[in-house]
Amino acid sequence: MEQVKITITVKSPTLIASSSTAGVLTATRGSIDGRILRGVFASHFIKSHNLGKEAHKNQEFMDLFYGDLRFVSAYKDTVKGTSFPAPLSLQKNKHPKDNDSVIDLFTGKDLVGFKGLKGFIVQDGTNCSPVQIETAIRLHMSRSSGKERIQGRSKEGNIFNYEFLEPNQVFVGIVVGPKTALETFVHQFPKQLDCYIGRSRYTEYGHCEVEIGEITSIPTPESVKDSVYVRLHTPLLLGNESISNVIGDAVQEIGSDISIGGIHASYQEEQNFNSIWGVRSSSEFAASAGSVIKLVKESGWTQEDLDKLQHILYNGMGSRVQEGYGQGRFWTPDEFKMVKLEKPKIAGVTSLHQSTKELTRKILEKQVILNARLRAANDVDTYIKPRFN
Repeated sequence: MEQVKITITVKSPTLIASSSTAGVLTATRGSIDGRILRGVFASHFIKSHNLGKEAHKNQEFMDLFYGDLRFVSAYKDTVKGTSFPAPLSLQKNKHPKDNDSVIDLFTGKDLVGFKGLKGFIVQDGTNCSPVQIETAIRLHMSRSSGKERIQGRSKEGNIFNYEFLEPNQVFVGIVVGPKTALETFVHQFPKQLDCYIGRSRYTEYGHCEVEIGEITSIPTPESVKDSVYVRLHTPLLLGNESISNVIGDAVQEIGSDISIGGIHASYQEEQNFNSIWGVRSSSEFAASAGSVIKLVKESGWTQEDLDKLQHILYNGMGSRVQEGYGQGRFWTPDEFKMVKLEKPKIAGVTSLHQSTKELTRKILEKQVILNARLRAANDVDTYIKPRFN
């Protein structure tokens, strides 16, 4: 199994609507879901092949987007690497000035005075850094009728607020699948493309640039002695089953002696909207990204077992795996040190682009001419007009 890195640069305010949205505030997620990533390429394919609403009848389309490829959520990129949802087993000290340790509950250590670590993190060895997603809120006035749109105001005074991802942030996701399927995918799309995603993308929101990377192999898992720990990289859809049953069914092919040794999880509802067909999906129960599961194998874990498990984790567990749901990654419980994330170093400008030079020259010429006219007018007022008075 191989992977292709997808880099998304946010160019304008972008709103990825969250399910936990209040009446007057539409909140945004801190990541770009796999279903959105999949939708970007699906929309481009539909337009380039003029498929309209008959895309499901095209076999190539079905192979790309309903076949072996997995479109995995994009998380914010940093100077230390790409972030990921903080494992729910991680605990930080309530008073970080006194103790900057971050300890995993699975280590079995006494964690009195600690609390859960939320949001996104990036790991660098034994260092752990929280990743801040830059967001802002903008006020809008509701103009529903055609007359209100022309007038540019609402008679009833209805307002709403959008929380959005601020521009110039970079998010990195991946597309996972067999090498042949990924080669078809890479050859189907340009290396770079513009797109509009999220809420109100037909107005002022959602402009992004997408770049497709090279095909690389998925990481090889390191050998372990006892238990294996898995963190959910994306939400795991459960349906009417428990998280234990869904994961147990997924890893059953490795061996019948695998059991769940412990779980730290939270849960959420997932509901999406398909803009191509204009329908909303049914609400589904899911284990949240960041949930951590301990897997125990009585006969011990061989390297072959770990390779099989790695394939299962990248292939996805549960349902709707093509949209990136059910992705898992290996996790090693440990004690980490909380460190502040370094800001990216901005390289100094050494030269200007030719178009910038040309624009600057035109602005300066215009300003010189304007200054000459102002001085000429001043000379007329000072020296010429007094002679005729």
